[in-house]
Amino acid sequence: MESVLTNACTIKIQNFEGPFDLLFHLIGENKVNIYDIPINIITDQYMEYLFAMRELDLEIASEFIVMAATLLHIKSKMLLPDKKEARQEEQDPRDELVLKLLEYRKYKEFSHTLRQREIQWSVLYYKLPEAIQFTRSDEIIELSVPELKHFYCELLERNRKKMNPNVSGINQIIQHEKVSLKSKMREILRELINRSFFRFAEVFSLKEKSKTDVITGFMAILELARMRKVKLEQRKQFADIYIRKTGFGTDELEDERIAAE
Repeated sequence: MESVLTNACTIKIQNFEGPFDLLFHLIGENKVNIYDIPINIITDQYMEYLFAMRELDLEIASEFIVMAATLLHIKSKMLLPDKKEARQEEQDPRDELVLKLLEYRKYKEFSHTLRQREIQWSVLYYKLPEAIQFTRSDEIIELSVPELKHFYCELLERNRKKMNPNVSGINQIIQHEKVSLKSKMREILRELINRSFFRFAEVFSLKEKSKTDVITGFMAILELARMRKVKLEQRKQFADIYIRKTGFGTDELEDERIAAE
């Protein structure tokens, strides 16, 4: 091995934190897929690094030697001649190494994130909260009756300005009108007790009832029409809507007539 290559190996090895770090360096240098590692090439290059360290009398950690033995074991298993059927059923000897590499990469990236946070927060300084003691002293103020009256009037005026002059109108807005759909359905059936039909605008007029009342009444006639208790008729668009009796609602009309009596 040439001295130039040896020096390059030495510089790189000193920066490796362990055998997995060295393996990731070799995989990146060869631009290979981590799920399909060319074990022959990677093993040979890994051993070259170890030989370079030994020639330079560098102390080789035991974990590097263990990884070298693992790579040689995988390489030997892949070089052994096996039958085609047995080889298909046998698990890839590189699978366990790939899982360990993926696990190492996950923790490596996480440790890098933590290191960046340490650098970010190392330049910040903070102070723990402390209880602040306040000394309260009562001061006696002497006021005359006119002064006291003046301050009292100012307090009343200040409170008056805080009040919303439209508070009464707001209360009216908050109060929602509650109209029951069932009550409107009963009201429509009562209208049909003594007559066969009526106009919708005749009973539900905006001049006499609220919008909520009219809308609920309109929903009521639609519901009764769906139940075939009434029949709706409108000759043209925007014309009057007529609500007529049907045979399906006879019992309900009779019940309403008895209740009205």
